[in-house]
Amino acid sequence: MLGLDISSTSVKLLELSRSGSEYRIESYGVEPLPENAVVEKNISDVEGVGEAIARMAERCKAKVKLAAVAVAGSAVITKTIEMSAELTDDELETDIQDQADQYIPYPLDEVSLDFEVQGPFNGS
Repeated sequence: MLGLDISSTSVKLLELSRSGSEYRIESYGVEPLPENAVVEKNISDVEGVGEAIARMAERCKAKVKLAAVAVAGSAVITKTIEMSAELTDDELETDIQDQADQYIPYPLDEVSLDFEVQGPFNGS
């Protein structure tokens, strides 16, 4: 697993491997970001941040190419909505895209939408 943390001044990388219940750090790195690359928790220099990540991954010789990243809770909107259990995942995604503007107070082209089916509603 490769973890990546993007802060206002640097990017940090941690590569973990697991053998049974034991974890091992395979590589770790910190790479400074160009000035003002991240402003008020928003990436303003996507190319600069991407180049810093690439430099660090190469220097750390990370073997894994897929990374786990987190988004701060203050930057996430979670909403539980009831939908028909008969809908396919594609239909759910289309309906969520169509209804998203009533739940999200930002332009939809500035957000990333995702969903998870929680299971049938019991009516409680």
